[in-house]
Formats: sequence, structure tokens, C-alpha cells
Amino acid sequence: MITLNWQDERVRTFLPYVAGAFAGLLAGFVVATSNFALVALLGAMACGSVIALYPVAIFWVTLLVSFVLSGLAQLYYPQLELIRWAVLPLGFLLLGYIFVQSLAANPNLEVRRQPNALVFLLCTFLIVNMLPWFLNPLSFSDFFVGFKGYFQMWGFMFGMCLLAWDQKMMRDTLPKAIFVLALIQIPFALHQYVFIAPLREHGVEKGVVPLDIVTGTFGGQKLGGGANAVLAVFLLAVWACVLGVWKKQRLNTFWLVLISAGLLLPVMINEAKVSIIYAVVVFFVIFRKGVFQNIGRFLTVTALVFAMVAALFSTYISHAPAGAASSWTGLITYTIEYNINKQEETDGKLTRGASINLWFDRHGDMAHTLLGYGVGTSRVEKHNHLARAIGIKEPQDTGVGKLGAIAVLWESGLIGFLIISSAFGVAFYYACQLEKTYSRDGWLSGIFVGLQGAIVILYISMWHKNFFILHIGYQAIYTTLFGFLIYWRKAKVPDFEEADEQEELIRLPK
Repeated sequence: MITLNWQDERVRTFLPYVAGAFAGLLAGFVVATSNFALVALLGAMACGSVIALYPVAIFWVTLLVSFVLSGLAQLYYPQLELIRWAVLPLGFLLLGYIFVQSLAANPNLEVRRQPNALVFLLCTFLIVNMLPWFLNPLSFSDFFVGFKGYFQMWGFMFGMCLLAWDQKMMRDTLPKAIFVLALIQIPFALHQYVFIAPLREHGVEKGVVPLDIVTGTFGGQKLGGGANAVLAVFLLAVWACVLGVWKKQRLNTFWLVLISAGLLLPVMINEAKVSIIYAVVVFFVIFRKGVFQNIGRFLTVTALVFAMVAALFSTYISHAPAGAASSWTGLITYTIEYNINKQEETDGKLTRGASINLWFDRHGDMAHTLLGYGVGTSRVEKHNHLARAIGIKEPQDTGVGKLGAIAVLWESGLIGFLIISSAFGVAFYYACQLEKTYSRDGWLSGIFVGLQGAIVILYISMWHKNFFILHIGYQAIYTTLFGFLIYWRKAKVPDFEEADEQEELIRLPK
């Protein structure tokens, strides 16, 4: 027994040296390959082993990768675009911490012991998307790619809402960090507008719009498509929260105008025409109640919104295809014709209207109508069972899943579509309730007002693009929003009377 202990001690003594020697050999081999991607991967593994020990570090690194690094790598350094895969293991680490926390309850956070409808709906949606795998001839690789496309950020979302984070981080640091991420979009969008978009005027694929590459940090291909619509929905969601904080009188009008000009500049130059709809929707959602309680503030924001809409129309008319539109009415007519009335675009893919009609015409038998054909089936580049069922060559090339909502109908069925739509509805309800719950906290209450507008435009965006099922930046937006709402729904409501007394004690010496 003594010998065994002595041997164990000796193993523990020499094990770090053995591991260090192995790591040194591995590092030397990788560096000798002169492959920058492998060197970067090795560095990421070393950093990851340290980050894994700290949930807070995992949280912020996941945000950084999903909002910034993945998109920038795709556009500026495609060799590193697989960095987006890092969010998957990081999410699993957060899920592991949830399990550990459940074994030893953390007393630092008091929670309300009540069911959470949003968590239930999200978990149900996840389970429903596993069922078609048993009904359809999907290979494991296709299922994994599709499942990852949907749920790569969900580990982060559940970790965000279920772990015992410090309330100061969730109240102050996170919203301010998201605001900084929004400001970061401005220099990148300007660079893309001035230097990259002109390079796309000639020699790009048919149907590629040069200004689609103005995507900020949300990625794109220099000679292909870009996530300009994701940039638009993100900046307008942040702008909605700024309006909400201003509405609660925690931001003066001067700063509102200045911040609005900065946040909306990339939206005006990236030609995402849906931004006009988003801006109007945000305005009506945020100011739908109490319009006449403060006429001056209402007229101020009304003038701001309509000035922005006019600027957007003018910008889009100036960049419209030759002969397409020379006036506001012409632009509207052209947009409706191009997206709804036409059956096919110039590149042969279905228009948005045609993709909706296709599902209603060929959704299949009862089982496929209710449960779908399986995650990822609408965006594969091969002839699969979905293609055979509806009589097309390749789902992705045809544009079957052109819209997020229609892609969900094809892949998750009517049940999955109703569940995720209900999740957005419950999220909106939570934002409204939390606005009332934290009405004494103008900062937090204002954020919840803004999130109401953000939720609505996020749902509308599912009927504009298919980013919901595959784009990590878009998924980072809605998972962060859902996680934030669930966290505050579960958190203990602070004693505002006690907080007011403490704030008054701080102010008195001044």
C-alpha cells in the first residue's frame, strides 16, 4: 500500500513534465508546417484549456466569436472561418456548468419557483426536430450538419439563462457590451462600402448585389452574398433599446439623435430595403402606448423616424438597378414585383412569394406536414428525399428554404413552426411583463421596452431571409435576447424601496 502511494505520487510529479514535453513536440510540429490555420488552432486549444475553467470567460468568448470573429474571418480571412465551430464546444461547457450547479445549488441567486413557458417551448422545439430523423432516410452526417445549423448557439442560450450569473453583469455589463458591439459595426461597414463594394461592380456572379457585402462583422463572401440583413436587424434592435431607454427618460434627446445617426449609418448604406419596415415597426411597437402622455418626446422621435425612412428611400433609389426605380412609389412597386409577383429571380431561384406558394402546394402527406423532412434538408446541395418528394433537383439551388419561416415548415413541420412562433410570442409577453416588473428601474425597464420591438422585427426577419436556420450571427442575436429575458424572468425582483434609500444616501453628500 505504501509502495502504491509512492508510485501514485511519482506519477503525479512526472505527469506534468510528460504532458509538457508532448505539448512542446506538438507545437514544434505544427509551427514547422507553416500553416497559419493550424498554428491558430493550436493557440486556440491552449487558450481554450484555460477559458474552460471560468464560465464568465466562456460567456464573453462565445459572444465575441459569434458576433465578431466568425463573420470577420469569413470575409477577410476565409482560412479561419471555421472558428465559428468554437461556439459549439463552448456551449457544451456551459451546459456542463449547469449540471454542476444543479448538483450543488448556488445560494447567490434567488429564483422564482415557477414554470417558464419560454424554456418549455424551446426544449420542445429541440425535441421535435429530432423526430423527423426517425421518419426520413437522413444520414447521420446530414442530420448533424442540420442540427448544428439550428442549435449551435443554444448551449450558450441555456447557459446564459440558467446559470447563476451576477445581476450586475446582466443588468449593466451585458447591455453595454452589446451596445459596443453595435458601434463596432460602423468602421467595418464603412470600410466595406468604400473599398470592397466597388470591387464587386464587375466580375461577380449573376444576381449578386455589390452593397450586400456591407455586413459589418456578420460576414459574407467578397464575390458572393453577404449578411447585410443581419446587420440591419441587429442595429435596429439595438436602436430600439436606445429608444426604450430614452422613452424612460434615462437618455437625453441630444444623445438619442447622435447615437441614432451612428447606429443607422450602416443601415442606410447596405441596401437592406427591409430596414424601412423594421424602422416603422420599431416605432409603432415602442410608442404604441402612452402616445399623448408626452407630446414633445413623441413628436421628436416621430420626426427622427420619418427622417430616417426618407433617407433610406433616397439611398435605395440611388442604388437601384438601372431603370428599376426613380421614385418612392417606383421602388415599392419594383420591390413587390421582384420578391412576390415573379415566380423566379434572374438566377433561376424561387422568389420569396414563390417559395411560400411551393410549401402550400407540395407540403406532402400528414406526417411530413406536421413534422417536416428533417433539419437541414432544405439547404443541401444534393438530390435528397425532400427534393424527390416535391419534384425538384436540389433544394438549396432552387431556393426552397429561402425564408427562415418556410425552411422551418419544410424541416420541422407545422408543429415546429407553431412552437417557434409561440416562443417569439411568449418572449414578447415576457418583455412586456418585465417592463412593468422593473418599472422603477428606468434603465432596465427601457431595455425591455426596446426588446419588444426587437422581438417583432426578428420574427419578421424570418419571412425575409433564412438566417434563422444557419447563420451564427443571427442566432447570436435571438439566443442572447431569449436568454436575457429568461434570466430576468427567473431572477428575484429587487427591493426597490431599499434601493431608493441607498441611492438617496449616496446622493446626499453631493
